[in-house]
Amino acid sequence: MTLKLLIGQCALIDTEIADWSVRAGKQQVVWGTADGLKLLDTINPTDFSELAQNQFEDSRIPVWMVNAEKDLESGGNFQLIVSQPKENIFAGLNRGIDTGVRQNNAFTLVDETTSDGTDQDHAFILKGVDTITGKENGFLNGVPDLGGMATRFSYGFGGGTPANPQNLYGSGGGFTVGFYAGNSAAVNGTLPIPAGFQGDGAGTINAIATGNYDFNLSNATASTEWDATVNPDSMFEYMDRTSFATFDAFSGAKSQYAYDMPDGTDADLAFRFKNTTDDGLNYSLNYSYNYDKNPVIKLDWYNDSGEKLNTVYDTTSAGVGANAAFANSAVLRLVDGSGNAYGAGGAFAAGAPGVTDNGGAATLRFTQTMERASNVGGSFDMAVDTEALGAIVLRGEALYQKDVYSPIFNRGKLAVGDLVGALEMTKGDRFKYVLGVDVTVLTNMLISTQFIQDRNLDYVDSNLDFDGSSCAGKGVNCGTYTADFATMHMSNNFNKAEENKNFLSLFLSKPFGDSQQHRWNNIIIFEDQGSGGYWNRLDAEFAITDDIEATVEWNKYWGEENSQFGQLDKSSNVQVGFKYSF
Repeated sequence: MTLKLLIGQCALIDTEIADWSVRAGKQQVVWGTADGLKLLDTINPTDFSELAQNQFEDSRIPVWMVNAEKDLESGGNFQLIVSQPKENIFAGLNRGIDTGVRQNNAFTLVDETTSDGTDQDHAFILKGVDTITGKENGFLNGVPDLGGMATRFSYGFGGGTPANPQNLYGSGGGFTVGFYAGNSAAVNGTLPIPAGFQGDGAGTINAIATGNYDFNLSNATASTEWDATVNPDSMFEYMDRTSFATFDAFSGAKSQYAYDMPDGTDADLAFRFKNTTDDGLNYSLNYSYNYDKNPVIKLDWYNDSGEKLNTVYDTTSAGVGANAAFANSAVLRLVDGSGNAYGAGGAFAAGAPGVTDNGGAATLRFTQTMERASNVGGSFDMAVDTEALGAIVLRGEALYQKDVYSPIFNRGKLAVGDLVGALEMTKGDRFKYVLGVDVTVLTNMLISTQFIQDRNLDYVDSNLDFDGSSCAGKGVNCGTYTADFATMHMSNNFNKAEENKNFLSLFLSKPFGDSQQHRWNNIIIFEDQGSGGYWNRLDAEFAITDDIEATVEWNKYWGEENSQFGQLDKSSNVQVGFKYSF
């Protein structure tokens, strides 16, 4: 047995035990070799704060692990890894999110969550992340503002005061946001609602929302601008079938971000066998049972005692007044195990079944966690000699993932005010693969091209409403589908994912200089989300001395604004740096 102590960010102990080479410490292990994107490279998490533009050796996060390898007499190699589970990092979605309870002033109704966006103004916040933690479009920051608006509705419609809001389970409570906002002052003036709310519906809501809150509750300044059927782009336009009675549950609502991450007793397990056939085919077989590196966000309502609340639907019009505006809607209540309802103060009116005393304001908790998944995959590469181009390398990787999570968006549930049911992370299976060809031309210029596909084997796309009825005639705020986590946003109808998402890449690399001591590289990747997005990185490495290297790179993003790359068109950049090796 031999033992070495190493210094640096990677291994601390390097030893030989029998026929096994064992390395223990904080380190990186690279399995996948795809250009620009990761498939088999699932052991270490990645810092995606600048998406994928940084070299993987720089963005890959070292974790504590025991890495054991054994060379077999057949020429093969067996590798066993036990490692620390850690998550990928994204701008706006990381360990830096404030975990305090967010609530606006319950008496003055002043917005006290105006600076609660995470990583505000960061150049690489994706639209999907902005939907969770963003200042103006993030649900985390928006729930307290929604709570403030609900309190105003409660004391306006219910006749209470900010200090003692009254319930809306009565006259006018059956009217929906969309019905009210779409009416002019002439129509609203004839309805059984308070005089202060009898003006233009959208204009009244907008005046309250934009005058008091920074979250994008409403941006239609008049009923003629209200659009909940084709292209909604504010929270109330998405919640167009939410009854005013449902706003009882939101009165004084709070939000909180929480972490439920693996602890020091959890571990990821991974195995790999690799070998070469007599014909020169290099191959590997890979398996891991680990925490998937992408964080999972779960939404649930809680009371102040930490008890999870149930969302109860009442699809009758009892207690809210019979009117056509209540069609295709429901009254939602947040209820604990004892039947206590949460939200506005005061007892509910008769006709609210199963509800006893009021329990106070509820908290929507966003819990970031990680979930285990099984990964089975493999890779191959083989050189084929040709007369025209010399040796051509054919290569590929494939990965089957079981029980990985994807966002499922239920537009019908959001339309009636069910925030928890609207966005759920649901587990399913995926299959990913890459096929690549490498060739060297002009003496020493490498050309590499790839086709990559990510197939969602449990893709959801249903044309059914929250209650199982057809979405026919109900506009865009209906149906359930797998959302694209990178791009889903209020500005794009919470973008639907592709069932089979494709990427094409082209990579060029060539040394230059008198001694070929420098090198330039260029990679361009195309994705087919929507009408397509593009990313191009051109970089050069200059060897100044044996220890010092200068680097310069240009990253350009363009394409369809609701694609992963196209949304970053204003984040194109030039970077200059130096590396010192010792």
